[in-house]
Amino acid sequence: MTLSVDKQFYLTESLQQHPSAFIVFDKDLRIQWMNNSSRYIFNAENDNEIEIKGVFNVTKSKKLHDIKVASSFESNVDMKLRKINFFLRSRVHEVPLEDKTSFYLLEVLTNDKDSLEALRGTIACLENDRIDLAYQKQVDLKSGKLIGLEALLRMRDEEGKIIPNDKFIPLIEGESLFSLVVIASLEKLKEAFKLKEEFDMLGVTIYLNVSAHTAMQENFTKIFIDYVKELNLQPGELGLEITETAELEDLKKAGESFQKLKDIGIPLAIDDFGAGYSSLSYLRDLPVDSVKLDKVFAETISEKTTSELIKFVVSVCQTLSLEMLGEGIETEDQKEKFIAIGCPNGQGYLMHRPEFIADLKKNL
Repeated sequence: MTLSVDKQFYLTESLQQHPSAFIVFDKDLRIQWMNNSSRYIFNAENDNEIEIKGVFNVTKSKKLHDIKVASSFESNVDMKLRKINFFLRSRVHEVPLEDKTSFYLLEVLTNDKDSLEALRGTIACLENDRIDLAYQKQVDLKSGKLIGLEALLRMRDEEGKIIPNDKFIPLIEGESLFSLVVIASLEKLKEAFKLKEEFDMLGVTIYLNVSAHTAMQENFTKIFIDYVKELNLQPGELGLEITETAELEDLKKAGESFQKLKDIGIPLAIDDFGAGYSSLSYLRDLPVDSVKLDKVFAETISEKTTSELIKFVVSVCQTLSLEMLGEGIETEDQKEKFIAIGCPNGQGYLMHRPEFIADLKKNL
């Protein structure tokens, strides 16, 4: 079915300038029309640059056509954009026509213009190899011994400047598209494992940050299990830091996924603990290995309330045999207070500022 001019008229007039992205496609998944927002986020001049490969939960109803009312449902739409494949959270509207046929209107689920910008920017970074990693050392606070490296995602704009993570990541991490960012990060991470071999960093874990959203995606565990097998990594070489940017909706499901990772030797850390949605129930219900205190604790460690809270977390970690690390340490005073309270490990500008791989190599 190809939409006739009269059938397209309402769509082109009412949705062409709409801030949300809309795509019209037929029952054979052929794209018939896109509005300006769709062309913008996909940076597409021609319809043939985008392909809809599958729509999940498409339902058809005779009653629907009888009453002539559109049906809609949320779906992860399988899409191909030039050379990349991804799933996109969408709402699909099945609209019946007078001739007993239907057309489908795909609405990309974005909240505002910032979300559109984040999708567009992320796609551009993926297609143009503008995803990089910076590394920050994690150390034993008493001895200064290197115990870990945290790989920090850095995305660049067209001019090569770093895009602040909070500009894109919170807006796209619920998308399967973010899995592609993780995969691109893992490719970059191979440089660090080569560096680890060169400098014989035995016992040093390289941690990659992943969001709670990403952790709940179905392909989450497979991505990392395949990676460990591909590089023949030994237990403890690759670790994951679960960033609490959103609440883990299903702790049982998360626990099962995390256990699979732990079983192949990937240690798991709860990042930014004590901020956002993180809670003690995570330590009880998830197979984590370590806790990273949010940097706000370092900033306020001189306050009695903060120091008592840190002591409490230290006690919990000791009881549960968990490692513990303080983030955001910037002064000697903060460092000494963490040591006195009983937090053994830390990271922050006092010990090391994040560096890209070339500079890190020079300073190891």
